Amino acid sequence: MADATQEFFRGLAQGRPDCRLTALHEGSVRFDIRRDGQVSHWLISISKGDITVSEQATGGDAVVRADGAVFDRIATGEAYFLTTVLRGEATVEGSPRLFATVRRLFPPPPTSERNRTPGGGHE
Repeated sequence: MADATQEFFRGLAQGRPDCRLTALHEGSVRFDIRRDGQVSHWLISISKGDITVSEQATGGDAVVRADGAVFDRIATGEAYFLTTVLRGEATVEGSPRLFATVRRLFPPPPTSERNRTPGGGHE
């Protein structure tokens, strides 16, 4: 059975051009995901909104490294990509612009209704 990380990358590979990515002319990000003592590699290449995905251990204008359980949470929207980086649960190297663009590929984390009040204020 495929894990959430594999399903996420395979879903990207089958997708259509993504208009959220057209601001990025061209670039690639390699994801190095550790699980059970092994590392899987996924390379996402973006060109004017077109996405290609390959399982490739080399290349990438930027690199994301994370544990498989952490990335599963990112891939399913249980965790926010930027938050995991800020907490040190994932590391990034390379172009900040690429990360700002690639983070749009991930589902947003669920919001907590109990933390919301009308008008967007905090209690």
